[in-house]
Amino acid sequence: MADPKFASLIVNSGNLLFKTETLPPDGLEAAKISADGIMQATRKMGGTLAGIGTRDLAAGITFLQQYQKPPAFTWISLNIVDPATQKPLFTPLLLQQAGGLKVAVLGITDHTALLNQSGNFQVVNWRESLQAVLDELQHKADFILLLSNYSLAENQEIARSCNAIDLILQSGHVIGNMTPILINQTLISQTETRGKYLGVMDVEWNGHGRWGEGDTPREEPGKGSQPSTYTNRFIALTPSIANEPEVETLVRQTQKKIDKQNPSR
Repeated sequence: MADPKFASLIVNSGNLLFKTETLPPDGLEAAKISADGIMQATRKMGGTLAGIGTRDLAAGITFLQQYQKPPAFTWISLNIVDPATQKPLFTPLLLQQAGGLKVAVLGITDHTALLNQSGNFQVVNWRESLQAVLDELQHKADFILLLSNYSLAENQEIARSCNAIDLILQSGHVIGNMTPILINQTLISQTETRGKYLGVMDVEWNGHGRWGEGDTPREEPGKGSQPSTYTNRFIALTPSIANEPEVETLVRQTQKKIDKQNPSR
């Protein structure tokens, strides 16, 4: 039996399904088939939750909602709301157990990329929605993880404004892996988009307040307790990870469906 002290949590910060925020009409059905294959593969590999990036909304909110099937899979966004009621249309947060800790996982979607959006959903500014949720979580969670679709500059502002957040995993506005940076006492990191890399962060948690890297944590004058420490690495999924037969089968089936949709290929 696995030691619960070393339990893991698998998350995806968003922009999982599509390459762009808009889809051409002649490529819409093929893109949906590809997205469906990605969803099936994600679940087979143990992924049960993800934040919502603006690219995930490219085929419309109804398409996204069909995959909202907790606990098998949960889309998380606290600021995608019903325009009439202002109630979240997806799960705003999840409380998960990991390594003996109660981890709160929140998601926010970049409203600036969807300012002209109208219709059956609205994306509100994080300043109007985030802090109130964090205030409620202060005594309910040991660790607060934010899946953010905002830019690095905006995430840095969130870290400066919201002291309760321990880690921000961002999705979307820059390409590539980003080694964690410390802003205030919040770590911010990013893994390359669309499944090219696996980001692994090992955390030795000593409570909210201070971070140190690896085995040589930074000491602060006047602080008696040890800071929490982390190590981080990025693993290329091909060819570093052994092939998964079920996932390979899904890839082949998905490609056949796309080829049928585009007979000229």
